[in-house]
Amino acid sequence: MRIGAQTSLFFDAPVLVAGAHSPTGGSALLLEACKAGGLKAQTTSLILLEALNALRRFPQRSLDRFYQQLAGIDWELLPAPSAETLRHYERYVAAKDVHVLAAAVEGKAEFLLTLHRRHILAAAEAVEGAHLPIIILRPGDFIRQYYRQHQDYPSLSPATGETE
Repeated sequence: MRIGAQTSLFFDAPVLVAGAHSPTGGSALLLEACKAGGLKAQTTSLILLEALNALRRFPQRSLDRFYQQLAGIDWELLPAPSAETLRHYERYVAAKDVHVLAAAVEGKAEFLLTLHRRHILAAAEAVEGAHLPIIILRPGDFIRQYYRQHQDYPSLSPATGETE
C-alpha cells in the first residue's frame, strides 16, 4: 500500500486526547505529520466535542495543545452519519461508537485510528471480513506497519516517541 499526502487518517476522540496530552506519543506524531501536510486528517464535529469534553479533565497544557492541533491541521470535517447509515454499520461495532465507523467508511478514510480496544478495535476483524474499505488500527500500529512506507518519510518527523 502506498502511503502519501493523500492517505486519509480518520481520528477517533481518544487518539485526539492522547495526541494533546502526550506530545511524544504516536498519536501526536501522526497529528504532526498531518500538520506538515504528509497525511490527510479526517474526523467529525461530534468526535471533536467528545475529545474536548474529555480534555477538560486534563491539565490546561493538554487543552492548549488540542486547540493548537485543531488550528494547525487542515481538517476534513465529515458530516454526521444519517440514522439509516448508522443502522447499516451497527452490526460491526457497539452502538455508542457506530458513528465513528460509519463516518470513517462513508468519508472514504483509508485508516481509522482509535484507542477504543473493547469496541472499535475489537470490530477490526469483522470489518475486514465484511470487506469494508478501511483498516482499523491503533496509532502505534499504523506507525509500525505503514508510516515508514510514506513516500516522503525522510522529510516527516521520525517516529521516536512512544507508540501507544
